[in-house]
Amino acid sequence: MTIFSTAVVALATLAACAGSEVNEGPPPSSQPASRPASPGTAVALLDRLETATEGLRDFRADVTFFKWDDVLQRREIRSGEIVYQQRPDDQSTRFAILVTRQIIANRQDDQNKRYIFDGSWFVEIDYDNRVFIKRQIVPPGKRFDPLALGEGPFPLPLGQRRDEVLARFEVSLLDGSSDKGLDAFLAGKSVLGLLLVPKPSTTQAREIVQVEIFYDAATLLPVGIHLTETSGDRKTVLLRNLRRNEGIDESTLSIEQPDGFDVDVIPWRD
Repeated sequence: MTIFSTAVVALATLAACAGSEVNEGPPPSSQPASRPASPGTAVALLDRLETATEGLRDFRADVTFFKWDDVLQRREIRSGEIVYQQRPDDQSTRFAILVTRQIIANRQDDQNKRYIFDGSWFVEIDYDNRVFIKRQIVPPGKRFDPLALGEGPFPLPLGQRRDEVLARFEVSLLDGSSDKGLDAFLAGKSVLGLLLVPKPSTTQAREIVQVEIFYDAATLLPVGIHLTETSGDRKTVLLRNLRRNEGIDESTLSIEQPDGFDVDVIPWRD
């Protein structure tokens, strides 16, 4: 999870809400068991998800991210927007997360931060403090998908091959979340849920207990994620107002250095 986990915690990964809604976010759950539906149909859903992103050029969504820190016994909330793009020429992906608000220890602050990944470089732009940090986190000439299983901060089977998902996780359907806040968020929505439990031999099993992912039944785009870590931390992502293939403002994904900022550029290191 490394640098991407830092971004996801500091932001709002993949529904933003109005101010009052942010304050009413998912409380720490008591970890009741997830409610699995018939496990025999999970593979059929994975088959559909494998092709769900065919023709997907971009999407954006308002997002709220909740983290329960088990050590500090504290909840953190961040909200903003996620922008995702798949380049048509080489099918590489890039995304930006725009953070506009955070609440930590009951203190709410407006923010203007941007986290951008372009397939090789990860950039943090703090407009409030005029700081620009650019890290090359992928070897030169290589690329990887930040949302791919085993690579990104969330094992999100968005366009992933069914067999790759099944190789790393035990998969079953869900009809509700173990997180009360996410369960309330999904109430009344037409969604399909998956429970992913890492297989013991995988690297994911060292950090993740389970992941619950809920997709819009019509578009098969994710609308809610709840991740339970072996550390006891829990992370919940809510997405609203998803827009697909409406085009992306290229400046949103720019990793060019702004004028007058303190700059730190860190090239790839083995």
